[in-house]
Amino acid sequence: MKRKKWFIFFLILSIVASGAFFVYYKYIRITKHPESVFNNDNKNNISNSEQALPKDKVYIAFLGLDKNDERVHTLGSFRTDTIMIFSIDLNDKVVKVLSIPRDTYVDIPGFHKDKINAAYVYGGMGEKGYALSLKTISDFLGIDVPYYISIDMQTIPDIVDAIGGVPLDVEVNMHSHGANLDKGYQILDGQKAYQYLRWRYDPMGDINRIKRQQKFIIAFANQLKSKAKDVSTYINLYNTFKGKLYTNLNYEQILALIYAVKDISPDSIEKFTVPGDFYDLNGISYWKPDMEKLNEVLQEFTK
Repeated sequence: MKRKKWFIFFLILSIVASGAFFVYYKYIRITKHPESVFNNDNKNNISNSEQALPKDKVYIAFLGLDKNDERVHTLGSFRTDTIMIFSIDLNDKVVKVLSIPRDTYVDIPGFHKDKINAAYVYGGMGEKGYALSLKTISDFLGIDVPYYISIDMQTIPDIVDAIGGVPLDVEVNMHSHGANLDKGYQILDGQKAYQYLRWRYDPMGDINRIKRQQKFIIAFANQLKSKAKDVSTYINLYNTFKGKLYTNLNYEQILALIYAVKDISPDSIEKFTVPGDFYDLNGISYWKPDMEKLNEVLQEFTK
């Protein structure tokens, strides 16, 4: 009987020790070799590019959906209103962001040329929509962008309120098309941040909006970093994101990314935008990319 008890004791001890070793191994793997949780992922090889995906660099598409009840009811669909590609160097700890104007005129694989934000709809929305969006982006840029993080833009007010607002210098008065913002430095609450991010009613339209979005992301990251010791902020943020954030990154990959960027100053993030000009075709306005200048931008973005 004693032998049986000792056997059970050692069995339990072995299971606990094995579990602890497994957790420790995972921790070491993520913190010391973060690239290892990405290298064997079968989501690579999305584009037709012959450029190999760097082992220590991860490209992630941030896709903001213009989903709302009215749009779904009248059109039955919605598009990717915001498209940003993040380049994260896991070893050198460098972050870059490349914004793609939503009206960029591109080839959509399996269909025809259209605005790049339509790829999500052509794909059928959901997972297939994300897959076609990544394929379209990857083919257009000539680099593999195998991962995405996506949110409904309507979630922005709750996200901003969850961290206590975002300090920002608003460049111009915005008093039209649902916005009511005065020029100047202020702390934007959720609704004001939403208005700031969506407003595009000046001569440069979406291009100036992209600059504001990039500026806002830096300000948001700085505000979040200032709350690093406030556990309640992160609990609020988690509860806000829960069920409203979509991604094909797994748990290990998310932890590896958090660890890689935790000490990076948001102000050091390098910002780029796909260059081009406004282009009218059959009464529809597009953004026609300047491919020669884009190649120059990509050389900086990918190095």
